[in-house]
Amino acid sequence: MFDFAQSPVPVREDLKNTYQRIWNHFAEPGPVLDAAQRSTLLASVRAGAVATTNVIPPALGRLASTLYTDPAAVSESTVRNAAEETGDAAAAETVGLVALLSAVDGAHRALGVDLVALPEPLPGPATGNIATGLKRRRTHLPMPPDAIPGAIDLVPEVAAVYRDSFGPQYMTEQDMALSDFERSPGLNRAQIELVSSRTSLINECFY
Repeated sequence: MFDFAQSPVPVREDLKNTYQRIWNHFAEPGPVLDAAQRSTLLASVRAGAVATTNVIPPALGRLASTLYTDPAAVSESTVRNAAEETGDAAAAETVGLVALLSAVDGAHRALGVDLVALPEPLPGPATGNIATGLKRRRTHLPMPPDAIPGAIDLVPEVAAVYRDSFGPQYMTEQDMALSDFERSPGLNRAQIELVSSRTSLINECFY
């Protein structure tokens, strides 16, 4: 599925495998949204629309659409409105799903290759697997006292896929502690940070 046959440059196998794991996750029921709801939500943001069906609450659709098309416009009220309408866990799941989709689609667009069709949703109800004991720490959603990798730990199964994607796309949490980290073959730490900082600046993603 993720063969990148049209890519003008080689794509590492670990990235292909990561994207496939993300797609497998999209096909499964989530903590709050079942697989059909997930599919509807992700298809709508790709189409540049706000999901307003009777299975996707409007505030959740607006959050997803804004995250995908204009992430710099996401405000505390965007997230809080979705959380108040659907619950913190639904908002966190949506943030995680759209973040993962944006990463995969963004890589495809950067390479000038066609987007991969979303997977067919699997049957079954939402899992209800939601973490407890988390709280807002001057953040829009409840989370542990961690940095970015812990942002969606409220929904553990989404968070696991999100965390797993860090290594291939950037660095693992362990690699981040190494100032002399270097991919072989690939970029060294300074080059990785230059690319990531430039990408963040262009997308107005500040931390």
